[in-house]
Amino acid sequence: MAKDIERQKSIIIVGGTEQFNTIVKKAVAGENFTSIEIKRSANAARRLLMERSYDLVVICAPLPDEMGHQFAMDVCTTYSSSVLIVTPNEIMKDVADYVTDYGVMVLAKPVEYDLLKRAVKFMIAMQERLYAFDHKLRTLEKRLNEEKIIGRAKCLLIEKKGMTEAEAHRYIGKHAMDEGITRKLMAEDIIDDLT
Repeated sequence: MAKDIERQKSIIIVGGTEQFNTIVKKAVAGENFTSIEIKRSANAARRLLMERSYDLVVICAPLPDEMGHQFAMDVCTTYSSSVLIVTPNEIMKDVADYVTDYGVMVLAKPVEYDLLKRAVKFMIAMQERLYAFDHKLRTLEKRLNEEKIIGRAKCLLIEKKGMTEAEAHRYIGKHAMDEGITRKLMAEDIIDDLT
């Protein structure tokens, strides 16, 4: 996916050893991560997530205060972060069965660097797609809201001024252009004047 301006990204690494944290940092190097936070426990990471959003949450299970799978599911259901959990090989299948439906990616310990790097790249790509869809959705919602306001102004012009729909449409467009404002602002002025 081509990007004009690369979006800055953020990550929380939860429960990792110094060696694991170094491997994750190396895996995200060059991916425009401007914020890399490290927390020892799920509770500390939860507090951080309440303060701001993060693109990626990497969990090295088990955590000191819980196994980690519940935290992973909580993050997926509450926030828009992508979640990767690295768990002991002996319980990986059970954890995967439990969390995969929530969108959590699961890897087994000891994790191979190349596999971790590919997983991180995949999750970053998915985050970028979600970000793009969210941006499109917000743009469409904004346009829909503007059209509702303009439609309301047209209805008032038809009802109160006896215009046709075409005349009301032209009236709003012409007056907006004459005053150097948007059609939405012109429509809001009309609504204020006629209600």
